[in-house]
Amino acid sequence: MTREITIAYTPDSDDAFYYYALQNNIVRVPDVKFNFEVDHIINLNNKSLKCEYDVLAISSVFYPQVSSDYQILSVGTSVGRGYGPVLVSKNFKTIQELRRKQIGIAGLPTTGGFLAQFTLPDSQLVEMQFDLIADAIVRNELDAGVMIHEELLYYPQKGLHKVADLGAVWEQKTNLPLPVGLNIIGRHLDESLKKIINDAIRDSLGYALTHKEEALAWATSFGRGVQADCGEEHIEMFANIDSVMMPTDVREALGYLYNLMTQQGLAMTIPPLDIVDGNPDALNRILQLINTKAKAA
Repeated sequence: MTREITIAYTPDSDDAFYYYALQNNIVRVPDVKFNFEVDHIINLNNKSLKCEYDVLAISSVFYPQVSSDYQILSVGTSVGRGYGPVLVSKNFKTIQELRRKQIGIAGLPTTGGFLAQFTLPDSQLVEMQFDLIADAIVRNELDAGVMIHEELLYYPQKGLHKVADLGAVWEQKTNLPLPVGLNIIGRHLDESLKKIINDAIRDSLGYALTHKEEALAWATSFGRGVQADCGEEHIEMFANIDSVMMPTDVREALGYLYNLMTQQGLAMTIPPLDIVDGNPDALNRILQLINTKAKAA
């Protein structure tokens, strides 16, 4: 009997890169059919509350709200090491100048929204679809905004400048990497099936990392598209070895993040970090393939 699994991800190049091989039937799993849907991160966050998907991408800061229904997959984590969502403006140059100003964010329950609160606690945050924020700043409807996804590379083409990289601010204050986004999987699934799905996504990402040219040709049609010329750089930032297997320091950063959110009243409790790691042999096989490809390059 074939089991159908629904996977939802954002319309952005790094997420598309993860799923290139799986969605195009290059990677297959016996007796499992994967159905894919694409939606904006704020919508996926909200849909996770209704358990609409078996696997989906969410903002890392949203996980405490759904931890009773979902576990974290060790594959597909978006990690910023010294970088992350970028605070940009047209008329202001420093964080101090933006105190009590209007800041556009993709949503309060997003990592970019949390970082804006973390960095500018007395600012006025305005929720807006992430790819409309830059234009609102250009029209002087906002004083500044937090760029996420490919927008954090595309904003200079709108005539805006960086005030601060909020991922760098986070690392300076915590000495930890920034877990930007997570892949989560429903607790209703059998434990063995969770591991199989985790390994299938890892195989898909491993294929993309070792067949970059064909995977990039597909993935860069997402997000701002090929003409924006920022998809490949964005993929390198957020679909990399950290995404293959969540490292120890990223797990530590998640714990720190949720503890901080609890202290600030943004989460009721610190969720358990019961992470689905999958098959160690399957992981080692993928890592060996990636290393072999890197040495040959």
